[in-house]
Amino acid sequence: MNEHALGENIRRLRQSAGLTLTALARDAALTKSALSKIETGQISSPVSTLLRIAAALEVTISEFFVEVETNPPFALTRKGHGRLIARDGSQWGYSFEALAAAMNHKIGEPFLLTIKPGDPKGQFQHGGQEFIYMLSGRMDFSVGANHFQLHPGDSLYFDPNHVHTTRVYGKQPARFVCIFMQAIPKQHRKGPRS
Repeated sequence: MNEHALGENIRRLRQSAGLTLTALARDAALTKSALSKIETGQISSPVSTLLRIAAALEVTISEFFVEVETNPPFALTRKGHGRLIARDGSQWGYSFEALAAAMNHKIGEPFLLTIKPGDPKGQFQHGGQEFIYMLSGRMDFSVGANHFQLHPGDSLYFDPNHVHTTRVYGKQPARFVCIFMQAIPKQHRKGPRS
């Protein structure tokens, strides 16, 4: 999915919630200008920013990636065919490949992340829960004051409300599966909010 379609979905959700650009920017801890650029597809946002916008809209991040409202009971993503949602132009250079974008209203949003040697250290903080499983490469990872070195086959489930950081070490890119989990908003359990 390109940034333009992603931005249109965010705008549609904001307008259906009856929020102004200023109100959503404030609730998501963004500037009005940054939110406007996201909605118009002028910039690519890190997932942590998209999670803040989703929380402010009281929706799951998966609703930002909906192209057709078909809501299948599964999401099959063939190797190399996930939706690339953050490219090298993003703030940290990380590549986020959405692995289940076709399924709506899910609690978890799985991504295949690739961080290259030399990419800057990423620092994130957002709501929900997060799980990562290392596929290749090596990565320094911290959650609050706790520091880890992660290798292929290692996994980590953590509370992303704490500041967490990532940095590749070695000469090989770090590739890992990352699942961002959010509670299903009340509107999806009991119908649309009023």
